[in-house]
Amino acid sequence: MFASLVTDLTTRSLPHVRRVCLVALVACSLLGVAPLPSSLAADPSKLQKELDTVAAQYGQLETELADTEAKRRKLETDLKQADKIISERSALMKVRANYIYKQGGMSSYISDLIMAPDFGAFFKRLYFIEMLGKGDTELIDGLRVTQSRADEIFAQLARTKAQQTKLVERQRDKKLQLEAKLRGAKSAAKVSRVRRFDSFTLPVGRSAFANTWGARRSGGRRHKGTDVMASCGAPVVAVTDGVISNLHSGGNGGIMAYLRASNGDVFFYAHLRGYAPGIRTGSRVTVGQKIGINGNTGNARGGPCHVHFEWHRGGGGPVNPYPLLAAAR
Repeated sequence: MFASLVTDLTTRSLPHVRRVCLVALVACSLLGVAPLPSSLAADPSKLQKELDTVAAQYGQLETELADTEAKRRKLETDLKQADKIISERSALMKVRANYIYKQGGMSSYISDLIMAPDFGAFFKRLYFIEMLGKGDTELIDGLRVTQSRADEIFAQLARTKAQQTKLVERQRDKKLQLEAKLRGAKSAAKVSRVRRFDSFTLPVGRSAFANTWGARRSGGRRHKGTDVMASCGAPVVAVTDGVISNLHSGGNGGIMAYLRASNGDVFFYAHLRGYAPGIRTGSRVTVGQKIGINGNTGNARGGPCHVHFEWHRGGGGPVNPYPLLAAAR
């Protein structure tokens, strides 16, 4: 068979030879004999665009979910307040009804009115009864309005909870889609000169990210970094030369690391699965050196694996790291 293939290749035209070679390479790749050449692989720029699009969609879902959660909490607070007012007014109505019953019902008020000793007393008692009735009417009307408002809030709350459920489902689908695209993608990022740094690289090689700076997050927070999505377990590296100034675990950030660059800037990594062997506070690292493992610890648990990456220029407050990361590609 192999001899006939060689004969075929030497006797056919060149275009046909190319086709036969191509088929042979594809067959070998499918059988695990050899990888496909880069010319047959997916367009890297197209793949990166798809990855970044899904990452942006996931970030938008997180914002929508945070907004829906805030709305739900407000509606629940409003409903509790309405229920409290209804309870107070209902109790007052019971007191009023009980008082009238003990006084012999409304007939006792009419008797007092008829038996008034003079016109002055008559009109005073008439005014009292009128005010009494007006107060009861306002109490009843207020109770009806509050109950109607409570019913409306309850219906809004039910719709909001349903919307929240749908958002969670969409978020889960996007997570699975993103993880499928990123699975196994652990290629190293290129090192280049970027802005304030002689050498700079992405915190994870093959990754996806979008500009979500300032986006709303749960608990009324604002996003103060860039979520760099990558496959679970991918190596997380030092973005530039510097010193690991702090390693910390716990809270929203999960397993965290701080890298102080040679120029004084500080980079913050969150949601790591763990640290690389030998990495400790005070470790001096070089650009591209592995410092951790990509994960989803802290409040990212259950979501896609990613590094929450912050840039603190000069060690001060956080600034948007997206332009820096985008320039490093």
